[in-house]
Amino acid sequence: MSDEAFGELIAFTDIEAGVLAHYKLWIDTWLSARERNQNLTVGAIARPRSYIVKQICTALPGEEQTPLVVAVSDGFNIEPTRRGTGRWDALFRFGIAVVCYGNDGGARVLCGHYQTALIGIATRHRLIVLPDGVHAVVFDDLTDLKIEDIDEEAIGRSMASVRMTVTYRAIAFTAETPIPGIPDGNGIHQPPPDPVPPWPDDPQVESVDVDVENYLADEVIP
Repeated sequence: MSDEAFGELIAFTDIEAGVLAHYKLWIDTWLSARERNQNLTVGAIARPRSYIVKQICTALPGEEQTPLVVAVSDGFNIEPTRRGTGRWDALFRFGIAVVCYGNDGGARVLCGHYQTALIGIATRHRLIVLPDGVHAVVFDDLTDLKIEDIDEEAIGRSMASVRMTVTYRAIAFTAETPIPGIPDGNGIHQPPPDPVPPWPDDPQVESVDVDVENYLADEVIP
């Protein structure tokens, strides 16, 4: 929830976590719908085995297992906009990608299944509630979609990815709140006193001073 003095306090990582969790929540449902649509057996489309957030989609961690869902987050799409209430909305650009590994072109076929799921999640489930349960981002635009080969590791074995570029609007990402603090004699604002000491004393811990100079090197200190 909003802080009384400091406003919304939404971190960029909060939005990343919310977006990735949203796709993780819905992706099995959409892959099952694709299986029914294509008369495939239940579970024929391999489900994701890893979910990660990255800032640049260049190299993938070797330890991650495929199919791998990646939320590539690189900041604002355009300049934030101010509303009349003094709150600012921000558009964030995400690349939602799925990396697949397969035999004899199977990776590209698998990416095709995932492409339908990504588009469906983005356009049909537009509201994403952030981890705090209060703030949210809303689907704004779908700007790009492509499937591409990543590399050929061996004859008949390949890796491919499908990537969708989408923007989400963070409503009231920040707000113009009064400068927090207590004015001093010169009118300069000072930070308010912390209501809780950063490191309060623990009543269960006692400090004991031991003079080690009077003990031998191999003597046990009681």
